[in-house]
Amino acid sequence: MTKILDLNHTEARQYFLKEESYFNFDLPSYFAFENLLQAVSAHINNQDLSTFYSTYTNQGGHTKKHFPAEFEDVNYKFLNNKDGKFAWRPFQLIHPALYISLVNTITEQTNWNLIVARFAQFQANTNIRCYSIPLRSDNEQSDRATSVSQWWQTIEQQSLELALKYDYVLHTDISDCYGSIYTHSVPWAIHTKATAKVHRRDLTLVGNSIDKHLQDMAYGQTNGIPQGSVLMDFIAEMVLGYADLELSDRIQQDGLVDYEIIRYRDDYRIFSNNPQTAEHITKLLTEILIELGMRP
Repeated sequence: MTKILDLNHTEARQYFLKEESYFNFDLPSYFAFENLLQAVSAHINNQDLSTFYSTYTNQGGHTKKHFPAEFEDVNYKFLNNKDGKFAWRPFQLIHPALYISLVNTITEQTNWNLIVARFAQFQANTNIRCYSIPLRSDNEQSDRATSVSQWWQTIEQQSLELALKYDYVLHTDISDCYGSIYTHSVPWAIHTKATAKVHRRDLTLVGNSIDKHLQDMAYGQTNGIPQGSVLMDFIAEMVLGYADLELSDRIQQDGLVDYEIIRYRDDYRIFSNNPQTAEHITKLLTEILIELGMRP
C-alpha cells in the first residue's frame, strides 16, 4: 500500500479519478461512474470550469455568467443508515464537473507539492500520529479494504501497545465532523490563517480555490463539506492536520511531555501516565476545534 502523499501529482490525479475514490460507500453494483468520470475529465481537459458556465443577459443588457453556487442541490444527497436503527448519515455524490475541476486544482503540480509539504509540517510532532491519510492499494485488494486493514494494524494494535506504556487513555471524537467543517479553514490549513485572511479573494491560492469549489457544491454555504468520497476525506485531513499542528504548538507552550496521541480522522486517543495531562490536552483540543467551527 502507498500513502497518497507519497504519490506525484500525476499519480494522485489518477487515484482521485478512480470510481472507488469518487464514492467510498456501498452502492448496488449497477452504479458505475468510471466512464462518466473519464468522459468529463477528457471534456474539461484542464480548462477552468468557468469556461463552461452558461450565461444570461441582465436588465442592463450586460452578459453575466451563472455560477454553481447560485443553485441548490448541485450534488445528489441521500441518507445512509449505519446500523439499521437510528444512525443516519448524510452522503453526497458530487457533481462530476465540480469533482473533476477540484481534482485538477488539487493535483496541479505546484499545488500538489505545496499540499504535500504542508502535510509534512502537520506531522512533524511524532507524539501526534495520524493514520487516516488515504491509501492506494498496491495489490489485488481494494483501496477501501487496504484502509480497513491499515486501521486495524495501526489504531487497534498501537492502542494495545500504548496501553502497556501508559496508565490512562482518553477517547474523544468530533461531533458531525464533515457537516461542521468551516470551508474557510481549508485555506487557513494550507497557507496559514494570517496569509489566507490577507489574500482571501486570491483564487490563485489553492486553498481559496478549494474553498470556492466547496461553496459551489453547497449553494454558497461555508459550513460543511460533502461526505462520501476519498477526495473529501483528504480535504478533511487538511483541516484536521492543521488542528494537529495547532495542538502540538499549544502542548509545547504549556510544557506537556508525558503523552502520545493517535488519530484516525475525527477519532482521538490520548495516552498519558497522568490523567490531568490527558484532560489538559483534551481542553486544548476543544479550544482549537471550536475555533475551526467544530466540537468534540
